[in-house]
Amino acid sequence: MSALTYFFKNFTAIFLAILTSFTSMSLVNRGSADEALLSVAAISDTHITKELYRRVVLVPGLEDISKRVKPDVLLVAGDCTDNGNEENWAAFQELMQKHARVEHSVIVLGNHDTWTSYDTPHDYEPARENFLRYSNAIMGTDHTEVWYTYEANGYAFIVLGSEGTGVGEDLSDGQLRWLDAEMAKAAGASPEKPIFVINHQPMNFTHAVGDNENGNGIDTEGASEKLQAIMDKYDNVFYISGHQHYGLNDGSQGFPEGFSTVEKVGEHITSINLPSYEYGSFATGGNAFIGQGLVINVYADRVELLGRNFAAGSWVRNFTVTVPLA
Repeated sequence: MSALTYFFKNFTAIFLAILTSFTSMSLVNRGSADEALLSVAAISDTHITKELYRRVVLVPGLEDISKRVKPDVLLVAGDCTDNGNEENWAAFQELMQKHARVEHSVIVLGNHDTWTSYDTPHDYEPARENFLRYSNAIMGTDHTEVWYTYEANGYAFIVLGSEGTGVGEDLSDGQLRWLDAEMAKAAGASPEKPIFVINHQPMNFTHAVGDNENGNGIDTEGASEKLQAIMDKYDNVFYISGHQHYGLNDGSQGFPEGFSTVEKVGEHITSINLPSYEYGSFATGGNAFIGQGLVINVYADRVELLGRNFAAGSWVRNFTVTVPLA
């Protein structure tokens, strides 16, 4: 990275971090989780690269989630760290345990979490062990794989995880068979409830990924199509990803690949691509501020998705999506 590029990257980061803390006047309050059967605060790509982000963006956001939003579940959909080494994970664990006072946390493996340094080639096993050690400590679980099912308020959160160190995801047939069995179990136990499938990378040909030439989706040949086919067998599936580093976009903004934060995929899948919490993106034409995510409220007949700037402690203007349940 050149000195000039490094300067502009850091200048932009500082500018957006400071600007985010003053955005509450341009945002409007809406929604309440009080009557919801389940409420989820969903963020992704926290990265925790710089102390400034932690103090100005992440800590206020976690405090907002704990004190104002008060969800049942806090979901972090991958790239929790910038490098999945012990130093990064220890900092993330400390922030979560000190500032995220929620009953349930769901932590997902991202591509940055599969690296322990920026040197290549990466070594998957040490990164995998760090993820399991620290995510289990945060969640109070004892998972032995980076894919697992977590239950909160009777709702299934089925988490997938890459089996390699690429930017795009490596997803084996074995993990997909496990997913199918877990979804069948969840659908059989509570057919009226939504099923949440969480994966750091979006499916190919969704959310502006295309055929994944740039590592923005799932690398393993045929795996994305198999994943979609499995999920589409069940009603009320919500697939949640991150990785793209795009801002909130309701589809009305001009973007060449037709990106939208919430997309209908197949017959039964609502695909949700979370904005990057740490890095803002002006490329999508949507709401590009950092510190953003979604509040997902589940009711008996519908799921409501509300855009929120957690760092600013306010709801994002004109971003509410309602998905009826079958």
